[in-house]
Amino acid sequence: MENSKRNTKGECWLLVAGFIVLMSLPFLVPRLGFLALIAFIPLFQLDRQLRGNQVRHAFWYYYVAFLGFNIAATFWIWFVSEAGAIAAILLNALQMAAVFALYRWSSRIIRRREARPAVADGLSMLFFAVTWLAWEHIYFNIEISWPWLVLGNAFAYNPEMVQWYETFGAVGGSAWILLCNILLFLALSGKARRTRRAFIWSAAAMVFIPLICSEIRYATYRETDDPMEVVVIQPNVDPFHKYGVEPQGALDAKLIELAARETTPRTRYVITPETFTYDLDIDHPETNASFQRYRAFLAAHPETDLLLGALTIRQFDCTAKPTRSARPRGEARWIDLYNTALVMDSEQIYGWYVKSKLVPGVEIIPYENVLTFLGPLVSKFGGSSSSYGTQDEMDAIPGSDGRKLGAMICYESVYGDWSRIATKKGASFLAVMTNDGWWGDTPGYRQHFNFARLRAIENRRDVVQAANTGTSGLINQRGDVVCKTGWWVETAFRATVNGNEAQTPFVRHGDRVGRTACCAFLILLVLLLVLRFVPASDTRSGRDRPAAGNA
Repeated sequence: MENSKRNTKGECWLLVAGFIVLMSLPFLVPRLGFLALIAFIPLFQLDRQLRGNQVRHAFWYYYVAFLGFNIAATFWIWFVSEAGAIAAILLNALQMAAVFALYRWSSRIIRRREARPAVADGLSMLFFAVTWLAWEHIYFNIEISWPWLVLGNAFAYNPEMVQWYETFGAVGGSAWILLCNILLFLALSGKARRTRRAFIWSAAAMVFIPLICSEIRYATYRETDDPMEVVVIQPNVDPFHKYGVEPQGALDAKLIELAARETTPRTRYVITPETFTYDLDIDHPETNASFQRYRAFLAAHPETDLLLGALTIRQFDCTAKPTRSARPRGEARWIDLYNTALVMDSEQIYGWYVKSKLVPGVEIIPYENVLTFLGPLVSKFGGSSSSYGTQDEMDAIPGSDGRKLGAMICYESVYGDWSRIATKKGASFLAVMTNDGWWGDTPGYRQHFNFARLRAIENRRDVVQAANTGTSGLINQRGDVVCKTGWWVETAFRATVNGNEAQTPFVRHGDRVGRTACCAFLILLVLLLVLRFVPASDTRSGRDRPAAGNA
């Protein structure tokens, strides 16, 4: 008996390891996105083993599975903040495990009512898929948000596999992964020949039809011919020694020298990384020395606009707190800080956008008006003591020629349903302005660069990435990498961006998959609660009930 228990536990831990390997590799190794289509099969088999052998404390098996996935794919957060890494990894894995716990809960309820195992498994797995997709959609839209490991991001290195993201977006990719895993598991584990054959054909269709459609779209898609020349700056400033170590005047001189080296009379934009300068008053920019230096450079290049990443401020003279994120500065004076992308030439600022998907603990104290204790606590562990300012939705920033662009600041490029709003408002191309040197030479900056390939497909826009350190480059509307820089290189390069004005179905309608899943989850949850608390005899159809006269 003891040997049997040990063998069962050993098999369970092997299944846990199988899930970790299969789900992590697509985020770490190029060209392995297809592994995500089978990664959950060990987890479903684990559930069957735990249930069949009545293993106690089953939660810890699948929590460790998701914990291992999070550690393997995002261990590099540790290089920024040890406390932040522990919190992000533990809490993200806990949410994933909670979704799986709901699946196990639904399975127990359904099995009490449905005698056919294949039907019971299919229904509970359908509930699991809906719950997971609803969670992903919600996770994109709350303040405590770290959606780096959304399942659909597993194809970031394989854009030719998911050209249909232009219709369904990355959450549609998550749905594909879950449905493929469910159908393949049911095909492999089914006992009845007819049922098994049906699942095999369904699984084959689910795997190959999207793949074939994507490959055809990839081969036949043609970019619009609307070229504009841009210059991308990668200054390669150590982010840990940026402010207060290197003088801002020296950093400005470096940026201007790199830009002057590549800028021509045809250059439409010079694009910098995020937060390259700081303390720029958005209402009185002329008071900032960096702003004056950039204006002088642009005066020598009158056809060129600068897309600048800056930490900006806005001051308020009033007694009451003017915004949620405002912080006091003297008596009857407040100040807001913003992580900003702005477009300027030598004459004026044409528009700006402030980063609004903020990094929890670093740029935002989640729900700080309610959880007032979080500010001092996060600050004690090296985070921000208060939040940056935000805006209600993504914007398209106009240039001096009237055309617009969309600026995704830092990890906003992970938020497809957010960034597509800039395209809907008329952005003809997208730019990612980031600083990926915090993580060192790890998979972190490579993942971030490749996530931009998914945004290119969803929006059918060229995407320019300007990284202070990390990888800068140009991605075309099919998600192909046209050019990119190396790691830890001070450089600038000139590239041709093709503008586009057409709107994809995803741009027009957003994350329909996630919204539909949220509605379906609420309906299914209510049905499950009815099944859980209403006795079985009360839920039978009328023909199964005894006649009133015989009662």
